[in-house]
Amino acid sequence: MKTFSLSNRFAIALIAGSLAASTALAQGEFEGSGEIADPNCVGDGCGYISADQVSEDQAAVPNDENAESFSYSENGATSEEAWPDTTEQAAAEPADESEPAAETAEVATTNIDEEDEESQHYVAENAAEYRARKEGFSKGVQFGIRATLGVNKNLGKGASDWNIGPEIGGGLMAKLPLGRTFAISTELNFSYRLYSYEGKSEYGQKDTDSKDKAYSNNEASINEALFEIPVIGQFIFDEDGFFIGLGVNLGLKMSGDSEYKQSIEYEGEVTDDKRSNTVPTVGVEVGGLFDLGYSVNRWLVVDLRIIQNFTNLLDLDLIAESTLMNSKLYTMHIGVGATLLL
Repeated sequence: MKTFSLSNRFAIALIAGSLAASTALAQGEFEGSGEIADPNCVGDGCGYISADQVSEDQAAVPNDENAESFSYSENGATSEEAWPDTTEQAAAEPADESEPAAETAEVATTNIDEEDEESQHYVAENAAEYRARKEGFSKGVQFGIRATLGVNKNLGKGASDWNIGPEIGGGLMAKLPLGRTFAISTELNFSYRLYSYEGKSEYGQKDTDSKDKAYSNNEASINEALFEIPVIGQFIFDEDGFFIGLGVNLGLKMSGDSEYKQSIEYEGEVTDDKRSNTVPTVGVEVGGLFDLGYSVNRWLVVDLRIIQNFTNLLDLDLIAESTLMNSKLYTMHIGVGATLLL
């Protein structure tokens, strides 16, 4: 009876062990056997591989341990890479409010609007900054509109009978700075001039025994319109303050006319005569120029200009009045000008 009992117990243990072994084989897990189901195989009929081989395959893949792997071959070479679970990026997990937020690097930025609001657009410059900004060609060419008002006076032989005459003018100006203290200026001006003459003559009677003489009062006026082209070198003493200019002036006559009046008195009788265009002037005038000026501000420049011509005012080859045939008139022009810079 005792022997039967032991055999029954042995049979029950054998059946239980068989059932446990069949269950382990069905799940592909053998405790202590070292063999697991092949993860690269899908479907029935898959076999098992050793645990050592699985460890070597996982060591060759640097990605996530749970990521599946795939292999490809190119030119006979084979490599394995981790196969991504999904093509979508994982959403960032919300940071734990209890943990302190990581410090982010600050990036230097400039707010132009705030800078404009806080800074002044127009600031006063000191003398050094002002000179540095205007050195060389930094100022560029300046343009302006010029107006003049002046007088003329003839010098030379027979000039004592010529009166002071008025003149006006205006034109365009261009100035090119060549440094801090020197500039070249040129202009194209239109000028109108008026010359006046008053003289007396005494005539003796020829081929007669009479000692009576004839006297004449002579008057002449000349109107002249011309273009003037001065070229001036300016020496600047106080930035845009006082300056002195030296140069030459070229005058090109556009039009001109003259009128000559003569009143002859002889033996109590008076004879008047008037002739036109008998006192012509030359077509081209050349003279030296001296200019003293002052820049009131960046927009306005005033100056005193003196021009002394080297050419005779009268065209002696065409003159028809005997009283002026031997005159040599070198005209001086003195004028005050104002230039509005653009």
